[in-house]
Parts: sequence; structure tokens; C-alpha cells
Amino acid sequence: MVLSSKASPSHVTASRSVRRPGFSVVELLIVCGIVAIFATLAYPRVDFGEYQVDAGARTVRTALQNAERLAVTERHDVVVSFDLVNKRLRILEDSNDNGVVDRDERVSYVALENGVRFKSPPAGLSGPVSTAVTGSNLKTLEGMPTIVFRRDGAASTDLEVYLVSSKELQNDWRAIQVVQSTGHTDWYRYLDNLWKIESV
Repeated sequence: MVLSSKASPSHVTASRSVRRPGFSVVELLIVCGIVAIFATLAYPRVDFGEYQVDAGARTVRTALQNAERLAVTERHDVVVSFDLVNKRLRILEDSNDNGVVDRDERVSYVALENGVRFKSPPAGLSGPVSTAVTGSNLKTLEGMPTIVFRRDGAASTDLEVYLVSSKELQNDWRAIQVVQSTGHTDWYRYLDNLWKIESV
């Protein structure tokens, strides 16, 4: 008579350990350490001021474009004033076209990015300039340089607005230009002592 005994699977022990595919904690820590070393070497070389001033230029350009569109669609003046001290734009929906802030009119503000400010550049788009916001027929409203967009899309003046990062590096200057007759807006970078137009 032959007796056979079969062990149940729960009682079977492996003679050698089965290794699962993957990484150990030590391997992951080594990789993280190498990545951290490369990051600390590359971080000082990144100029965040340039990105901040690009964002500031886009912010100002977008605010001016939106003001022009609003004037056309709402069929009344939109007044944009540059608050140079507080680093922001004030946008007035002038529903009665009188050029002043009335109680029932909507006023909104658009702030510049952190680390960006209005400042007169080393050279202007069309020659020397002495202020950060300039134009041939620029008005002053409550002590702020002001442009008015009319219901036909035209502006009250041609306009140049200059921005720079807090570091004021050579390539950190930006300009926003408005054409008076059409209200068209472009922005520029100051690279290698020349203003170059940006497409976006």
C-alpha cells in the first residue's frame, strides 16, 4: 500500500525568495539625489525676471485690447489710466462719455506681475523718451496718464508703455504700442539694444 500526502498550497514555503520587479528605496533615493544636484546647478542660470516681464507685457497688452473691444461692443468710451505708483491699470467704462469716474460707472483694475514695474527705457521705440507712458495726445486723469478708446475702435492718442523687471537687466525691457487710428496693439522686447516685435 502506498500512501501519498499532498500539502495544501497554504502550507508550502518557497525555498528561495521571489523577487518582484521594481526599484528599491535606496535606488530611488540615489536618483532623487542626482536630480537635486542638477537642479541646484541649473537654478541660478534661469532668469525668472525675463518671464515675469513677458507676462507683464502680455497683461498690459491684453487689458488694452479688451478695453478697445469693450468700447466697440458697448458703444461708449473706455478710459484706461496707468497708475504708475501702484503698478496697475485702471479701466473705466465711461457710459456717458464725460471722461470722469461717475458713481454708477464700472471701474476695474489690472495689476502688473510681481517684480515688474513701469519705467522709462534706455531707448524708446521711435526715439528717446523720458517717461514710462508716453503719447502725442496723452491725457491726465486724476494724476495718471490716460488713453481713451472710442466706440469706433480708435484711440485718443498713440501710446507707448514701457516695463522692466526689478533687476533691470539689459534684456528685461518690454514695450507696448497702440496705434491711434485703429487702436491696434503690439508688444516688443529690447534685445541687443534693438526693439523686436513679438507675434503673441
